[in-house]
Amino acid sequence: MDPKFEKALAVWLTKAQAIVDKGHERYPNQTRPVLSLEPGRRYVKVVRKEGGPGGSVHCFIDTTNGDVLKAAGWKKPAKGARGNIFTDALGVSEYGGLYL
Repeated sequence: MDPKFEKALAVWLTKAQAIVDKGHERYPNQTRPVLSLEPGRRYVKVVRKEGGPGGSVHCFIDTTNGDVLKAAGWKKPAKGARGNIFTDALGVSEYGGLYL
């Protein structure tokens, strides 16, 4: 991956995790969700894990342009960018990619 992309992705992930953490403050007795990255050929899958095995797809990041995409399922993103890792529009909520 391009070093500029990797740096922007790391900054984006930190901000997205902060959004998830803030939303989770309402549930102090539950395990804190953690976002992790699973790189693919074209998309980076952002997975939300909550302590147990498995997890859910939080969103996808397009490696060609940095667009943040809502998940259409475990293996593919929905059409239409929700935000971009190179801008202030993060494109995510505490639960996943924003609705259009």
